[in-house]
Amino acid sequence: MRLITKFSLSYLLITILVLSTGGVISYFIIEAEVDKEMSRQFYDRVQRLEELVERRTETEEEFHLFTKKIPDSANDRRGIIIRSLSYPVKERVEVTDTMIWHDGLQRMERSIKVAAYREIHNRSYYIASYGVLIESDDIAEAVIKTLLWIFGLQLVGAFVMGLYLSNRTLKPFNKLLHQIKDFKLKKRNVITATDTNITEFQDLSRFMEQMTRKAIDDYHNLKEFTENASHELQTPVAIAGSKLELLAESELTSEQLEWVASAQRSIHKLSRLNKALSLLNKIENQEFEDEQEVDFSSLVSESLDGFRELWELSGISVKINISDDVNLKIDPVLADVLWANLFSNAIKHNIENGRILITITNDLLKIENTGKVFEGEPSELFERFKKQNQSSQSIGLGLSIVAQIAERYDWEISYKVREHWHRIDVLFGS
Repeated sequence: MRLITKFSLSYLLITILVLSTGGVISYFIIEAEVDKEMSRQFYDRVQRLEELVERRTETEEEFHLFTKKIPDSANDRRGIIIRSLSYPVKERVEVTDTMIWHDGLQRMERSIKVAAYREIHNRSYYIASYGVLIESDDIAEAVIKTLLWIFGLQLVGAFVMGLYLSNRTLKPFNKLLHQIKDFKLKKRNVITATDTNITEFQDLSRFMEQMTRKAIDDYHNLKEFTENASHELQTPVAIAGSKLELLAESELTSEQLEWVASAQRSIHKLSRLNKALSLLNKIENQEFEDEQEVDFSSLVSESLDGFRELWELSGISVKINISDDVNLKIDPVLADVLWANLFSNAIKHNIENGRILITITNDLLKIENTGKVFEGEPSELFERFKKQNQSSQSIGLGLSIVAQIAERYDWEISYKVREHWHRIDVLFGS
């Protein structure tokens, strides 16, 4: 999800919460104000009716004439009631909610009534005015319509603002992201700082420029050191190996020959260690970029003869199940290294007269082999210099190299042990 989209959705969510809360509050405020205003209007009407009664009933004759005109106004459609009472009353005003029949709707409707008990010219009167209140659902409908209009305008505003922010305000940030995606140590393409009026983006771009310059310098210094160390180490190792070969051809005692053989094994292990560390360093620095469609089925089938002597000498039986046309997008060198390390590991750490089962499909490379029981955590064997048997001649980097290749191509790799069976699965990504 894009940053501006997340901001817009968060903004709209907050807007919905605020409008919903505001809608409920507005409903009650509007309802209270409507009731208050209608009560005031009916109270004013009652006061005017009082004045009317007071003017029209000053004399006995006027009183009788007035009462004949309104003998019973209880059902007056104008919402007016004026009654002469035969008993004295205590002057007061009552405001009540009541249910009154509505002729137009043919049903009882909630109404408000303002009633006054008055003493006018020594006579008691009941004067009232009433009317239908605005219904609650009408108020709610009006509030909802208003909020929907506001939310619609907010939605349009958020969309327009999102486009503006995306195209203008976030342009330096998007440019920086593009530079980060294209950044590669080998190409020395430094991320350059972008001038912008947004302080945070400017600080970020300057930091990225400083960081990439330092990363490139550190990378090339380390690369140069590693290559020089590897190259310089090869010469003395080769000289030492040749000297030991000459020494082995001279007249030595059996004990001396054993010492020479032990030294040769150590020199050979040192040479392999140097090559493995150099390969790991190149994989981690992503120096293998020649990705292409590799026919992994053919690669495995063609390489089996090179390992045949190794497994036959140990009496190991190999069962192979390889699907046709298993193609992987990978550097050919790394494809060969991946397979060679896994298969040689299955042979090297097997037992006498053991077994190896190989399964290769479009989604999976699975190698199962018999071996000694491993009581530790199998996943630790993918770490550098972790070995099943610390006293073995293995340099402990084979599975580390396999794990680095799998990580390089986002493949999932796992190691499982069940009694004397070891199993490594490599799940190829889509």
